[in-house]
Amino acid sequence: MDKKLIAGFILAMMVFGFCLPVFAAEMKVAYVDVAEVFDNYQKTKDQDLVLKSAGEAKEKERTELTNAIRAMEDEIALLAANARATKQEQLIEKKRQLEDFDRTARQQLAEKRDKVVREIFQDIDTVVQDLTAKGGYDLVFNKRVLLAQKKSLDITAQVSAEVAKKYKKA
Repeated sequence: MDKKLIAGFILAMMVFGFCLPVFAAEMKVAYVDVAEVFDNYQKTKDQDLVLKSAGEAKEKERTELTNAIRAMEDEIALLAANARATKQEQLIEKKRQLEDFDRTARQQLAEKRDKVVREIFQDIDTVVQDLTAKGGYDLVFNKRVLLAQKKSLDITAQVSAEVAKKYKKA
């Protein structure tokens, strides 16, 4: 009884193994270079400019704090020993404020960047899902996971065009 069960199982697996290439041949497959879509997307370029200007504004604030610290250091150098102690404490507090500012600014800019990147990838994902449904694709891969591919399976240009259209409408 056990031999018949094992033989039946092996026969079923062989039949399935021979049929698998037939199923795969009927599948419609494509790939997208998501990095290329991301880099060429106008929203990415626009948001990079927004983040750059936010970074420049933070850098300007930091420069003002640094200049204030330098002015305090110069002032301390000219003071008498008894007046120097209180100014030294103020200088230490100013330096602490600068460190806090640096940490907060980096965190805020990183959070903004992460939010923007998530939104952009969500836009790209939505378009890929739509094109998958409209084009009747069974599988759509990211080009980065493929070792070799046919150029005829590349739908990157379609995805880029659709993402650009949706961004212009918004």
